[in-house]
Amino acid sequence: MKNSNKKFYGKFLYFILPIALSVNIAIASEPILISEQDANVTAPVPVVQDAKEPAAVQTKEDIKEKVEENIKEIKEEVPAVSGENNKEEEITIDKKGEKLEKRKVKKEKKNKNDYSEYLIPENGYYPVGDVEDKHITIQGAVSKSEELSLADCLELALNNNPKIQAAYANSSAVKENKVQTIANYTPSLSTSTGIMRNKPDMSGMPSGFKIPTYTKYLLGTISLSQLVYDFGVTQNQYTINKLEWENAKQNIESVVNSVVCDVKDAYYNLLYALSAKQVRQETVEQYETMYKQARAFYEIGTRPKVDVTIASANLADAKANYIEATNAVDLAVSKLNNVMGTPFIEPYVVNTVMPYEATDITMKGAIEIANEARPDLKMAILQMKMADEYVKLAKKTYMPKISVSADLSMGGRDHFTDATWYSVGGYFEFPVINPVTITSQIKQAKAEMKQQQYNTKASVNDIYYEIQTAYVQLNDARERIAASKVAVQQARESFELSQGRYKAGVCDAVELKESQVTYENAKLAYVSNVYTYNSAKANLEKAIGQSLKPVENHENVEI
Repeated sequence: MKNSNKKFYGKFLYFILPIALSVNIAIASEPILISEQDANVTAPVPVVQDAKEPAAVQTKEDIKEKVEENIKEIKEEVPAVSGENNKEEEITIDKKGEKLEKRKVKKEKKNKNDYSEYLIPENGYYPVGDVEDKHITIQGAVSKSEELSLADCLELALNNNPKIQAAYANSSAVKENKVQTIANYTPSLSTSTGIMRNKPDMSGMPSGFKIPTYTKYLLGTISLSQLVYDFGVTQNQYTINKLEWENAKQNIESVVNSVVCDVKDAYYNLLYALSAKQVRQETVEQYETMYKQARAFYEIGTRPKVDVTIASANLADAKANYIEATNAVDLAVSKLNNVMGTPFIEPYVVNTVMPYEATDITMKGAIEIANEARPDLKMAILQMKMADEYVKLAKKTYMPKISVSADLSMGGRDHFTDATWYSVGGYFEFPVINPVTITSQIKQAKAEMKQQQYNTKASVNDIYYEIQTAYVQLNDARERIAASKVAVQQARESFELSQGRYKAGVCDAVELKESQVTYENAKLAYVSNVYTYNSAKANLEKAIGQSLKPVENHENVEI
């Protein structure tokens, strides 16, 4: 019993002692606090242990000597210069080792993946400046500005919009599925090597009969297999992959179609916001003139003070509307930059003149173009074809496959090169058949095909409604443009007459304000109708999947 206890305690110390030593070493290698009696210092100092040397158990005397050596090194070393991304710790020690001075110790920099490309830049916003000479400049850190037309914005979007780049990457990934499927018809090569200790099964053998245990050496086995025919399973899968690739390519066109529409709409929205800001600015100037006139008339006694109050209130409202219009321009610029895929683009210039290009497309012509060019409609039809191929593939689950294979091996019981053997054969392989599961899979594939057929019909209905909506909005805005243009001329004449009447003392400030408001609203309505027309045209082009050719007459809308 005593001997067993001794063995137990011996094993216990054998396992525990190294652990205790390693714990002691780990604790000693960490920064610790040394008392004045041990180290003769007045502040905690980190104990630095050289990682290259083997660790050893440290006594108080060893630690004291180590601390004194560190103090000498700290007094002699020059303070380290900290990097931008390195954390720092301050330690202070004077020449005598009693007082503390500032010193910087550089800590290790952790290795992390750099994802700064996907963070929002802090200095990426450029506010909008004032309208000068019918142009708008976005102020920023770059002094030179580039003028961008609608074509330039579209080019930037096609090259920089991440949605388009993602669609191209998805098409490349889907294309590789075809290669992986057709690779089933190419030979497959495998190799293996190993060593195995075998003890034969002696159950059922006569008593006294023994087979020695042996070691099996395998220098290597080279196996070559080739699929001969699988009764159309691979062909069906390849057809599905091919349809998926065609669908991915149509998805690129669909994304490009949407991005182009968004860029056009955002560009026209920016022009509308700039025109609206210009109208608000002109209104502020008009109300400033009206305020000066009312104050002058009041000072000479020809007008009551209420005219001055009304003019002052009108001017304050006009300035508030101008501020709102300025903010609307900022938002319009941000929207355009975002749809172009360049939210942090350098300053650029755009012309505030809004174009108006008439088109003579009919509803029937729009539908004919959509049937030929709309990517979403093509995608819906491709998905329906894929669903049909999945039904065919599910029905071939019962089918076997024919393949051939050949193996060449070298090895033996005594050495790796004792013998060489090979095998060649053809195989007729049947899959594991579960009639219930396979029948259910076929029914599921048929139901999904029916679902895709209804989804395709829904897509056709949505596209037709989209064409109808854009076509009606296009014609409505076109008819409104002519009427609103006449309304602007009449409102201008009425406002000019009211100004003359007010100067002559015939009308009051209320009548003058009403004429001015009518004139302002008429200009805003005219610009809004032109924007609605251009936006509806862009939406119609998206709905049919093709740009519309303008007729000969071309007009620029300028306030």
